Amino acid sequence: MTLMIGFLGGDRRMEIAAAFLKEQGHHAVMLDAQREDDRLSACELLVLPYPATRDGATVAGTALPFTSLPLAEGAALFGGRLPPAWRRGRPSADAEENEDLLRQNAYLTAAAGVGTALRAGERAFFRVSAAVLGFGRIGKETARMLRALGADVTVYARKAAACEAAEREGLRARLLSGTEEIECDLLFGTVPAPAPNLAPLCLSPHALVYDLGGGLSETLAAKG
Repeated sequence: MTLMIGFLGGDRRMEIAAAFLKEQGHHAVMLDAQREDDRLSACELLVLPYPATRDGATVAGTALPFTSLPLAEGAALFGGRLPPAWRRGRPSADAEENEDLLRQNAYLTAAAGVGTALRAGERAFFRVSAAVLGFGRIGKETARMLRALGADVTVYARKAAACEAAEREGLRARLLSGTEEIECDLLFGTVPAPAPNLAPLCLSPHALVYDLGGGLSETLAAKG
């Protein structure tokens, strides 16, 4: 069965997925994220970003209100953290409901971030000080990989339970409670955007920063 599949508001990952689906014989298109694309009405499946929205109204990465999209009545949705109102009355699947997929994605995201840092550095990670912001799925995988490579890892989290979970794994943990000064050689942000709680952070000026969740980049950009 050949489907017309549209990708909206995405990034490089969506481009790769579209190329793969084309190889499988489907019609997969990257839709214009800045305006209502005429091809939307022909889509049998619309793939949205993860998360699908940041404000509850527009598709993430676009200025397009979901309710104004000219979708066919039977068009299905796939995305992450889909608002219930968007799913109502149409077939849908939410990546957030597939724990296996989320764990695999976290591992690959962490591996890509740590691998990029390894290739960019001029030395091994042995005894290099590394900070990991957040201890969700991606934070856990990132901290584990860094420790396995010999780095001196400290996890920073805003919830006491997350700090306790990190300590149970033998990691040093610090609670984000206000203005924090983080001294490190490597810093990995795994907190998703938007993350206003990161605004008070003072980061080491010499630290190499890798943002795997999106929250850190937005915070640094807002601070100028």
